[in-house]
Amino acid sequence: MTFLPIITGLLAAFFWGTSDYLVGKPSRAIGQWRATTYVLGFSAIVLLLVSLYTGIGTKADASVILLAALSSIVAFLAFLFAFRAFRYGDLTITAPIVGTYPAIAAIGAVFILGETISGPEAAAIAAIIAGIVLLSTRLSALRRRKKIVASGIGSAILSMLFFGGTAIFAGAYAVVIGVVLLSLMWRSISAGIGFVAGYATRQDVSVPQRKYLPSIVMAGITDAFGVLAFVYGIVASSTLPIVASLAGFAGGVTAIYAFALLKERPEPSQWLGILLAVAGVVVLSYIA
Repeated sequence: MTFLPIITGLLAAFFWGTSDYLVGKPSRAIGQWRATTYVLGFSAIVLLLVSLYTGIGTKADASVILLAALSSIVAFLAFLFAFRAFRYGDLTITAPIVGTYPAIAAIGAVFILGETISGPEAAAIAAIIAGIVLLSTRLSALRRRKKIVASGIGSAILSMLFFGGTAIFAGAYAVVIGVVLLSLMWRSISAGIGFVAGYATRQDVSVPQRKYLPSIVMAGITDAFGVLAFVYGIVASSTLPIVASLAGFAGGVTAIYAFALLKERPEPSQWLGILLAVAGVVVLSYIA
């Protein structure tokens, strides 16, 4: 194994963690449907520009392209349910659930795609996922809660499953479809679904207010680079479990922004999460 899956996975985590941080406040103000649609829309614009510069050479036939289009529906639902979970549920409970999608991707890679991982790699991946959960969870907030908001938990679980499903699809077909084309399809078709289905179901899909628009635009730009890094890592290294596990550290990146910019202080469990995640990355780097 080379350092490539580690580098691309961490880049995806950085860009997606930045995107989530940027869209956090606007999504509560404008709603999960508009936030999802416009973040994906601006991401699609960036990816279109990339495709015009690099081209979208593909070896996929019509049936695989159709599957990619269908997987875009799954990608849209993953984002929609994640933003819904964050809006209506307790973030300290829902965010760790969404962030454990790498576990779904790793299981799917082994049992569905037939990929193999060594014992040390499996242990490192488990440490990274455990670190993500601990880093994303504030136990003090959990202790203060009297009940769990069912809609938030349900949406978070659905988002986790959908994100895991898109990762497994990338592991199976990204090499054939191509990095840029698959990334562009995921974002452009998903944004189109947001607008069309939004109008059909009378959702508010108007342009976000000016004070929220810069954050939405930057969230879309960083998301575009995140999905490119993620898909490229899978295509170039053929190690879905490792790339997905490191990309799942996006929740940790968001938490780090909160520590640095919002002056939040990590709790003991979050420090443990940081240590576990870093240890997992070090182990993977050593194995590489």
